[in-house]
Amino acid sequence: MSELQFRPRFRFYTPLDGDEVKRRIALRITENNPDRLSLGGTGSHLVLTFPSAVQHAWTPQMDVDVSIDEGRTLVRCLIGPAPSIWMLFMGGYLVITVLALLGITLGMAQQMVSETPWGYFLMAPMPVIGLALWLLAQGGKRRSREEMRSLKDFMDQALGCDCFALSEQEVT
Repeated sequence: MSELQFRPRFRFYTPLDGDEVKRRIALRITENNPDRLSLGGTGSHLVLTFPSAVQHAWTPQMDVDVSIDEGRTLVRCLIGPAPSIWMLFMGGYLVITVLALLGITLGMAQQMVSETPWGYFLMAPMPVIGLALWLLAQGGKRRSREEMRSLKDFMDQALGCDCFALSEQEVT
């Protein structure tokens, strides 16, 4: 994963204990935090977010899960949009799909009974609306790239490793 992509996921094993991983992240939040990230979550699930004053719709967050796997500490990270934005896009795609299917179904039914198939007009704008949503998401990806890199660098410095490199080593 040399290039950050939309919703990058990486996982790696660390020699640190799970509590030590959480302690180091919390310590970095309080002592050396130039981006003023905040730490949330409970138990073994942590969430790193940017302050609300600088957040935009495209601002990412990092979800960190710390668990024990075969006696070793496994750290899983996911960088992505806030859940509300993610659901907004998924809801948009769902509405587009349902309206397109409704238009096709209604148009075919009208055509079968020899009526004017105006139902197809419900389906017609859906690809354009879908493309607009997709382009909006691409713009958000471009705008969030620097913030995604800040989150990745924060984890690297908190744990004293290159997390992506560790993740790639375990895949190969």
